[in-house]
Amino acid sequence: MGSQLYMFYDPPLHLVRGEGVWLYDAKGRAYLDVYNNVPHVGHCHPHVVGAIARQAGRLNTNTRYLYDEVLDYAERLTATLPAGLDVAAFVNSGSEAVDLAWRMAKAHTGQRGAIVMEEAYHGWTDAVEALSPAGKPDEALALHVRMLAPPDAFRGAHGSDAAAYAADADRAIGSLQAAGLQAAAFIADPGFCTNGIHEPMPGYLGRVYDRMRAAGAVCVADEVQTGFGRTGEHMWGFAMHNVTPDIVTMGKPVANGHPLGVVVTRREILESFTSRTSFFSTFGGNNVACAAGMAVLDVL
Repeated sequence: MGSQLYMFYDPPLHLVRGEGVWLYDAKGRAYLDVYNNVPHVGHCHPHVVGAIARQAGRLNTNTRYLYDEVLDYAERLTATLPAGLDVAAFVNSGSEAVDLAWRMAKAHTGQRGAIVMEEAYHGWTDAVEALSPAGKPDEALALHVRMLAPPDAFRGAHGSDAAAYAADADRAIGSLQAAGLQAAAFIADPGFCTNGIHEPMPGYLGRVYDRMRAAGAVCVADEVQTGFGRTGEHMWGFAMHNVTPDIVTMGKPVANGHPLGVVVTRREILESFTSRTSFFSTFGGNNVACAAGMAVLDVL
């Protein structure tokens, strides 16, 4: 796996079993897991495990065949989102979901520029790595990417002035235009998790969305961290800001650790993309992954 592989703890935890909020090491010691952000409804949740086992024993194929599970799951998932966000594309991870969303944005707008938050992290593919400046303070941004300063009421330059923070979008859009580019997408995690998990600043994200759409860009909510009720009050993080994105990307918690990523968008955006290219993910949306995703919704 390579000499640069790192573990979360030193010495590393050798885990052999999980149950609910608990992890157990090879010596039987129990650890309360307050860190892992993947098993959304708990380690080895019996309802999710049962759904995976039943479907694995029945059928697991890909979306070149017709089957119920992916359709039923798509309908149930999109029903939790605002009207208009009613089509889904399936992949295997959050990184792949953001990669696909970025391709959709470029196809739909005909533009090539991207705007993200400072310290953003959206995934590991080659395209999405360029949209993920987190942990790379000395590395120059890709020529097609610009960043926005986070709305930080405690340490930021503008205190709690949402309008002043949102005005930074004008600078970023103008900087792209000065380089001969137009913004195709603004991608943000609604919890600003890699910026320090800031309290939602009323009006900030809506003002940024308005500026981005006026410039011809689509707005992408990366819900890998904040989706599926993780903020407590809302099913989706963008609802904290009273906005509706054009594209929503999902990963980590979707299927409680079983590999599943989803892009939900408006029909015309998906069709702008599929009219220009074919898209297919062998494992994306397979029967077992959809069964796991459906089980997570059951538990929630």
